[in-house]
Amino acid sequence: MILSMELITLLAMIGSFLILVAVLKLPAGLATTGAAILGLIVSGNIGNVRHLVEGTFGYFDVMLIIAVAMVFMNALEKSGILKEISTRMVRRFGGKILPLTLVSMFLVMVPGMLTGSSTAAALTTGRFMLPVLIGAGFSRTKAAAMVAIGSLLGMVAPPVNVPVMLIGSGIDMPYVGFDIPLLILTVPLAILLSFWFAFSVKGPALENPVSGEQGASEIPGFKVYIPLLVVLGLMVLSRIPMGVHIDLGIPLMFAVGTVSALFCGKRIRIWDTIVGGVGSTLPVMGILVGAGVFVQVMTLAGVRGLIVTTALDIPSSWLILVAAISMPLFGAISVYASSTVMGVPIVLALLGNNEIMTAAALSLMAGIGDLLPPIAIVPTLVTQAIDASPEFRRATIKQCVVPGAICLLWGFVVLYFAVPIGRLIGL
Repeated sequence: MILSMELITLLAMIGSFLILVAVLKLPAGLATTGAAILGLIVSGNIGNVRHLVEGTFGYFDVMLIIAVAMVFMNALEKSGILKEISTRMVRRFGGKILPLTLVSMFLVMVPGMLTGSSTAAALTTGRFMLPVLIGAGFSRTKAAAMVAIGSLLGMVAPPVNVPVMLIGSGIDMPYVGFDIPLLILTVPLAILLSFWFAFSVKGPALENPVSGEQGASEIPGFKVYIPLLVVLGLMVLSRIPMGVHIDLGIPLMFAVGTVSALFCGKRIRIWDTIVGGVGSTLPVMGILVGAGVFVQVMTLAGVRGLIVTTALDIPSSWLILVAAISMPLFGAISVYASSTVMGVPIVLALLGNNEIMTAAALSLMAGIGDLLPPIAIVPTLVTQAIDASPEFRRATIKQCVVPGAICLLWGFVVLYFAVPIGRLIGL
């Protein structure tokens, strides 16, 4: 059997990425960029260095959304608003393990819902909820696993789903009509997995898991919720059909929310808030830059075309199974690269299978890659807040196996029944 140059290039890029990440322990962004450079060499395109530069801007709009959104989340954190909201909700449900778990799951999901980034959820409310869950009777690994799963579901949930945006950009499909499909994907999982984690708690819930400084209320009244309501209100307003269509764009919406946070909590230094917010996104943006270069080289070398033609040749009944395997595995490299490289050809091969439901289901499958080694970026970020040891990280990833498998199974079911589900909700 003679391997085509495209297949050789693909194997070289994936193999070199795994070596750079697993053996040399390079960050994911550098590993994907290094694999892309090797792809240029193997495919005989070493003279087309400009594609490396073009690839770095492939996901610039997504990076802008994430950066401004994280500035917003940092403003909420610095002003004490995040801590205050967590404190108030936990006080309300402190002695009841199941309601507390449901509320904690929602709180962890919110930053991911607003930014489209699972890392944003893990780094913000996820970090605040860890001591609350542990105090309520969760083991440390169970608490970390629940935060990781909540971060994943937040990334998939509306109103902002970056993987779907990337799939849509590859097939010229606007990001419209995805709210209900994404809710169908995430809300049942959030409830079911909250039950799963709540019933795994062996010790009794404390009457008030939040105490001391964390329980001290500092922001009076309704003001604490204004920044979130401003952002959500602008997002809802942009989706309401009126005589004049008002859509500021997601980055500007978060910028307006950031300004409102300046007047609703403790006094903060705006420049430090911006620097801190943008700085916290650099690892994610590095992954996006690397993914953009990786995808650009794959396209130049014909690898993407090989994947598209191969996907079109697979019977649709088998293609759904292929998607359930390939999307998470490629997502272990990068959720965004998985959405672009694998998601786009799969949607094209499944035309007529309700593209909106298909893209939504694929975004969940791709998101599961955030839980998988060798990178396992979300469990890694979560465990660093408790215990950065490799043993604790491995134990947390192990706790994510069953919930992650449930997420994958639900994504498979929604993808398989995309047409009847779409008809049921009027798509």
